[in-house]
Amino acid sequence: DSGELMNSRLNAIGRMEDFFNRIDSNRLFNSTDPAWYYQFRTRLKAALVQALVWQRPELEVSKGIQWPYEALKERVFLFEELAGSRDPFVRRQAMLFLALLPFPGQWSWLKKTQANLSDETEIIAFLKLEQETIQSKIAKKNHKKFKLKNFCQILKKPRLPFEKGVLRIFSIPYFFFAIPELLQELGKYYMLYIEPAAGVVFRHTWMRIFSTLEDPTLFGVSSHEDAAFLKSQPGVVTTRLAHGDYLETDIEVSHDRKKNFDIVFNATFDEMDRKRHFFMLELMDHPLLKNTTVLFLGRGDETNVDKFKQEVRRKRLDERTAVLANIMRKDVPKQLDRCRIGVHLALHENGCRSVYEFYRSDLPCVISSSMGGINMDIINPKTGIAATDRDLPKAILKALNNRNGFSPRDWFLENSGIFHSTRKLNSQLKAQFKEWKYNWQDDIVPLTSSGESRYVSNSHYRQFRSEFCWLLDLFNRQTDLPINISED
Repeated sequence: DSGELMNSRLNAIGRMEDFFNRIDSNRLFNSTDPAWYYQFRTRLKAALVQALVWQRPELEVSKGIQWPYEALKERVFLFEELAGSRDPFVRRQAMLFLALLPFPGQWSWLKKTQANLSDETEIIAFLKLEQETIQSKIAKKNHKKFKLKNFCQILKKPRLPFEKGVLRIFSIPYFFFAIPELLQELGKYYMLYIEPAAGVVFRHTWMRIFSTLEDPTLFGVSSHEDAAFLKSQPGVVTTRLAHGDYLETDIEVSHDRKKNFDIVFNATFDEMDRKRHFFMLELMDHPLLKNTTVLFLGRGDETNVDKFKQEVRRKRLDERTAVLANIMRKDVPKQLDRCRIGVHLALHENGCRSVYEFYRSDLPCVISSSMGGINMDIINPKTGIAATDRDLPKAILKALNNRNGFSPRDWFLENSGIFHSTRKLNSQLKAQFKEWKYNWQDDIVPLTSSGESRYVSNSHYRQFRSEFCWLLDLFNRQTDLPINISED
């Protein structure tokens, strides 16, 4: 029911407003019932996820995406004062607020609270749920046997004691939460570069494990929102380079080819709620877009692909829609070449590959301006348009009517791709090593955003052969690995 949905959306913002009003009017600590605070925080955490993840478009046009973060930042000093209160009840509740909500420095407070309030029911429940969430993520993996190069990429070999290596972890980073001792050992030899898959990192407190190493961990997060939250945590540095920034550049683009579709929508069918496939179908029904044709690309389980096709038929959009699922990644450019513009509507991403693929194929892109996990600097007059959900039909029509006014491939070749992005990352890492008083003899090898090892050339993988053997031995010495790891 749409009315019920709207009420839940208003309730999420309303719960946050109530929280901030209680703080400002000195009413938050009126109760003396621990159960009341437990329930209050549980609902408040759910409201934050609802608003900042699932209802971003509504939050954008009402309060603004940054509102919850800014409001917490403005009030964090009050909670920090109360966390030192002589009243043990107030002190306890203040610490729990600081530890369980995305305040600046949340991970530090979570560590303190975990140590000082280890008997607290709410902390026990939080840690239990965190463990269960990670176990569930691992259980959902189609296979439990991984090659080391399926999730680790050595970018630079260590030359200890004066120079660490660089290790990129581009998949299953949550796996390390279960093996903190192994992670600490890795940190003695490598500076880690982590790319959270879908951004919106305030939900993923398990990533605090990477903030406990000898040297800060480098997180690749594209958006200002994610970077601002992470930079308020201890043991973390950030770069806006991640995933799609390292796209291969060597594809053919045929400007003379006939365009069969107005729009291409490229997103997995396994996460249609996050990618918003059905919203794209709604846009096709808008009077301004009633004649547009759309090609839907993406990987996904057959059940989910069929579910989407059924919705296309139900809305009687068959004649204007084509669905092409599970094609090889190397064949994506050929399909993009059949289209005039790209549209991407996901609620949150991180260094979104699809947007960069549009640019590489010289397709301007229209995106939802509420999208989390994207570097909005890459949406500019050369590349495309960002618009609120309400204004998307006009923005899409404008892009279609003025397609030749954009030059996304030129922008891509001048600013992005394997070698531009590797050079930028190398410069940042080199400066970071200098700050940490480490030597820098070798530059990092080029990165890509695809392939099981993410190396541009197998020769790059082979040059780190001895380091991979050492890593494999380190992993295999662990007795409680939740997955099986092999070399090949």
